[in-house]
Amino acid sequence: MEPMNITQEQLAKQAEYNATMVKKFKDRIINGVLKIINSAKLTNLEFLQEFQIHKLELIQCQNVIYKLKSSTIKELIIQHSDLRNIDGFELENLEILDVSYNAQLNDLNFEKLQSLKRLEIGWINWQDISNLKLVQPTRMLNINIRNNQIGDLTPLQNFVNLEELDISGYDNININPLQQLKQLRKINLCLSHLTDIKALELLTNIVDLDLFGNIDVDLSSLQYLVNLKKLNISRTNSKNIDVLQSLNQLEELDISCNAIADINVLQYLVNLTSINLSDTKVSNIEILKQLKQLKEIIFYKNPDIDFQPLQQMVQLQRLTMFSINLCNASYISRFINLKQLKLQNNQNIDITPLQYLTNLISLQISSCNIRDISTLSPLVNLERLTVSSNQISDIGFLKHLVKLEYLDVSNNNIKDISILKWFKYLKTLYLSNNLGVDITPLQYLTQLTELSLNKCDLHEISALRPLVNLEHLDISKNHIIYFYPIRDTDSKIYILNYGNFIDESSDFFDFFDFYIQYKTELFSTLPNEQQKLLARKMKAVDVTNQQILDIQKERKNSIRKKQVSENILVSLLQKQQDIFLSFAEHKAAQLFSCLNGLDEQQ
Repeated sequence: MEPMNITQEQLAKQAEYNATMVKKFKDRIINGVLKIINSAKLTNLEFLQEFQIHKLELIQCQNVIYKLKSSTIKELIIQHSDLRNIDGFELENLEILDVSYNAQLNDLNFEKLQSLKRLEIGWINWQDISNLKLVQPTRMLNINIRNNQIGDLTPLQNFVNLEELDISGYDNININPLQQLKQLRKINLCLSHLTDIKALELLTNIVDLDLFGNIDVDLSSLQYLVNLKKLNISRTNSKNIDVLQSLNQLEELDISCNAIADINVLQYLVNLTSINLSDTKVSNIEILKQLKQLKEIIFYKNPDIDFQPLQQMVQLQRLTMFSINLCNASYISRFINLKQLKLQNNQNIDITPLQYLTNLISLQISSCNIRDISTLSPLVNLERLTVSSNQISDIGFLKHLVKLEYLDVSNNNIKDISILKWFKYLKTLYLSNNLGVDITPLQYLTQLTELSLNKCDLHEISALRPLVNLEHLDISKNHIIYFYPIRDTDSKIYILNYGNFIDESSDFFDFFDFYIQYKTELFSTLPNEQQKLLARKMKAVDVTNQQILDIQKERKNSIRKKQVSENILVSLLQKQQDIFLSFAEHKAAQLFSCLNGLDEQQ
């Protein structure tokens, strides 16, 4: 009996392994297909119904898509494309649709999208929404129609359950129709040239209101919106804010970029947790000491403020002091509860007092003309650090900041980053514009999801191949002509590479590499019937794979012989794309369909 138990255990482990590998195989097919849709001339995307895709994002898609079918897609983003209509879209489970920036879109009939909850149709230059149709308008929770040319908002009265509405960017829009939308909780009216907001007086459920940029608006109606928790009246040409006295539920307030000098009314806003005083005429901030719930203050271009009262506000957790010519920051050392500190663009600031802020989680001190930041060594709880645009050459001090998840050291003079190979939590790294930096240590940062190496004078990036979790990579403005793909990644990776001459087909290369490695092992563990079924589907892939291998060989030979003229590479890449097109549109869907359920049958 014992040998039988061992055999069963081995079979169970092999089945589990196969299920995992089949899932990875399917993920790579999906990643490859999505990668090529934007650059290819695919117009019929019905084949995507074979793929279990929950979110589809197509940006700057130059082909006119006329058919798209899927029962699994819940979020669809098609922006800056040539989308004309959605007549051929069959997406019964779609909940979020963003078709902004499609100048050719003239179809307002979304009745087929039965599950739609959020609709974003901004920047299309529509003038009339009377034909806006939805299967059940009362179910819509969020509509974004910002920056169109719509003159009449009356059709929105049908959406009585609407909770969020963005109609920003209009010119003297009449908002009276909004009076019927009693369920509105969040509304964005910024940059709409409003003169009054009387239409909102009865909408007492509003908790979030954005009036940014309405320079002639009368704010007197705000006194009736007593449930407001978040209010933005930045750039409204306000000089007096006494109307806010009744808004004692306010938690976040932005009064920046106004000629406001007197802020004594804030004493009545006892629940205030965040205040933005940037670019105002305020000089006396004594009143802020009374706000015991205040956790965040934002200063920007406030040359007249006496900051001494801040010394007593030890409850502060977030503080921004941007471009205020701050040289002596000694009192900041008292803010032992600070979690986030931003001190950008304060030339010649002494950062020595920062060493006492050991509870800091996020710190930004960019553009401060700093050369030595070793004084930050005691800040062992830092998770985010930005020291960009300084004069830093040595980052050895970072060895103590092992909790860092986000690091921006771009625009400095750094060449040695060997210390970073020990940072096992680092997920985002910006190294741009550090000429001559040695990126070899990056091979150890396998947990990275975002990496920027823009303008680093790089010629090759083979050190990045082990970065299995990378999702966004910027290698622009370097001298890279060939990029062999990053292997063993399940994530869709977006590569920004303008200024180089490399192709963006890494997901497909990755898929075929994986195919070679796994095919033999997969076949050896499957029953005969499944082997035959899968073999038929994989036969087409074998042909495609051989074609890809031939192109890879030709490319490598060209580079080895230094025959890397643009014409040669263009020719090879065009040949490669033609193969990928055929695979993406036909063979991939067939293979994926065959793999469906295979992982469950192990």
